[in-house]
Amino acid sequence: MFHRLRIAPYTGILVLTILACAGSNSAQKNPSLPDNVVTAMGEAPIYQGDLALARNKALKDAKLNAIRKLVGEQITEKSGVSDGQSLGSKLYGKTDSFVKKYDILSEEQWKLDTQDMIRLNVRCEVEATKLSTAVDALLDDVGNPRIAVLVQTVVNGKSYPIGSATNIAEAELIEKLRAKGNKVVDSSQLTALLKKNPSLAKLDLTSVEEGSPLLTLAQDSGAEVLIIAKVTTTDQKPVVLPGGKKTDFLSSAATGPYRIIQLWGDGKIFGSGSLEGRGADITQEVSREQAVKDWANLVSVKVGKQIKDEWFKLTEQNTVILKFKGLALEDAINFKNDLMEYTSVKQINDRKTEMNGSEWELTYPGKESMFAEELMYKKDSSFRFLSSKTLNINSSKRGVVEIEFKNK
Repeated sequence: MFHRLRIAPYTGILVLTILACAGSNSAQKNPSLPDNVVTAMGEAPIYQGDLALARNKALKDAKLNAIRKLVGEQITEKSGVSDGQSLGSKLYGKTDSFVKKYDILSEEQWKLDTQDMIRLNVRCEVEATKLSTAVDALLDDVGNPRIAVLVQTVVNGKSYPIGSATNIAEAELIEKLRAKGNKVVDSSQLTALLKKNPSLAKLDLTSVEEGSPLLTLAQDSGAEVLIIAKVTTTDQKPVVLPGGKKTDFLSSAATGPYRIIQLWGDGKIFGSGSLEGRGADITQEVSREQAVKDWANLVSVKVGKQIKDEWFKLTEQNTVILKFKGLALEDAINFKNDLMEYTSVKQINDRKTEMNGSEWELTYPGKESMFAEELMYKKDSSFRFLSSKTLNINSSKRGVVEIEFKNK
């Protein structure tokens, strides 16, 4: 069970103050202006009286809010996902390249509790074509994950292990997936890894569970999704034409299950099934090969559809584990609230919060690498730890981001 942090009354009031001010960070379109022109608010703390630095950070924040609005609208329109702004977080590090020009319409200073703040109202003109192209590329990347394919094949009683050069079912499925535009990792990477661990080729693919070395193998190849399958051929009776006329054609069936496993986040199995392919030829050997190829084609179609239907949904609600150290309890509470306020994090479950090591479970619309990129881009904007701490990302891999806070 996860334990949530208890927020002190004073801190709760401060959080409400922040939320009350959150509306100023929004971006608005003016119907009388072109679609690529957005007016946005940007805010930043003023540290040690450095108004120029704070103004630059507030301007950066305003540009970011403008891009968030336009990116969110385009992603929602093109993909149908409900939270386009969050899914577009990977593009926010390129904000300056998308804003063609800007005008600062107003500037004001105010206080958040005892902290001096600056707020800018900025009109941004965005490079519409450049942004649209970037969104298309993002959707292609996010919606088309890198796939690893492992198939155990049994043809006429003879087994062909995963990764073997003579495994026609595995090779055919890889070819069919690539032909349909899917990104499949180079099979030679998996073969090389299997040579280091030959016993893995004999594991039962139908019982692969969390923690299986096969999942680690696929992750090490750079894949985001693993397709595991097993197919077996069975010789059939000779082909008979309508009316009962016998022919010289021999037939075979290739039958077997498959699973689709997400290799980051919580390792969810998000697709499965079992299909049968058919083949016929004047020789039994070729009929078996044709049946295996038919099975591979059927699986590629089914798998492609399941990935397309489910991947955006998985991406919107991904689980990222955040591990960090160097923050006292009160600072950790502020950091938690800042993550919810300034990043695309949707929910935080506290596994533990301690000075020498904390671990939180985040619900985030993207992989851990996207969260790390967003955190690095935004960490110098409005996070409260900035007055006394620096943030360093130590690692980001396999659904886990590790960071460390150090005193300035």
